[in-house]
Amino acid sequence: MSAEADHEPSRIALVTGASHNLGLAIARQLACDGAAVVVHGIDEAVAAAAAARIGAEVPDTEIHSIGFDLSDPQAIEAGFAVLAERGLAPGILINNAAHLGVSDDDVLEEDPRFFRQVFEVNVFAMHLCSVLAARHMARAGRGVIVNISSLAGERAIHRRAAYNASKAAVDGLTRSMAIDLAPLGIRVNAIAPGYVWSSRWNLLSDEETANRRARIPAGEPTAQEEIAKLVGFLATDHAPTLTGARIVIDGGIDAQQTPL
Repeated sequence: MSAEADHEPSRIALVTGASHNLGLAIARQLACDGAAVVVHGIDEAVAAAAAARIGAEVPDTEIHSIGFDLSDPQAIEAGFAVLAERGLAPGILINNAAHLGVSDDDVLEEDPRFFRQVFEVNVFAMHLCSVLAARHMARAGRGVIVNISSLAGERAIHRRAAYNASKAAVDGLTRSMAIDLAPLGIRVNAIAPGYVWSSRWNLLSDEETANRRARIPAGEPTAQEEIAKLVGFLATDHAPTLTGARIVIDGGIDAQQTPL
């Protein structure tokens, strides 16, 4: 995208799954905050198009793109090697990409291969990306990792066993990485959204939309931009001891026992 500029290595941000929806909003926010942003997607061309969009919306930003498959560990390692060669080893890593694990099967019917596919992206890839990034961060003596988890890691969604379990694993891994990496100057936190607005809401029936809103004390799904701003805060030095946290942002769903 743009030519590389002089920047602090700690302000290079890699956002996985940033070609659309929440990942794109996060990448845009970090660009607005002055970070040099790397937009990741499974498809290089799609990631490049998203990076171009951010570049057009946020003038004078440094924006790059890269494509690699998070279900392939070798592709992840190759992607991080390319970033290092380009001088773009991240000091900020946002593990946003996720396999949504949508299935019509319950836990008794779910194909074990599907379960593994969900974990490959949501847990194993997140872990590998974090390790590869943290090795660079450790040399720099500082770094930030933010894992996008889900309320589903604690409050299960019907017929989404693989997704629910993977997000619970993300929460546990966040805590483990936080305590292991804290002495190296690396902070690790997770954000757990509830209902997040996206264009998919436009495909819901009026009844389903009303049912979802009825479950949210705040009355509305969380805007992607609200989550992106929280990520932006965690990526700064304004909370130097905030690590190992699971920050819930769900309109109050987790605080209530039953909807009204």
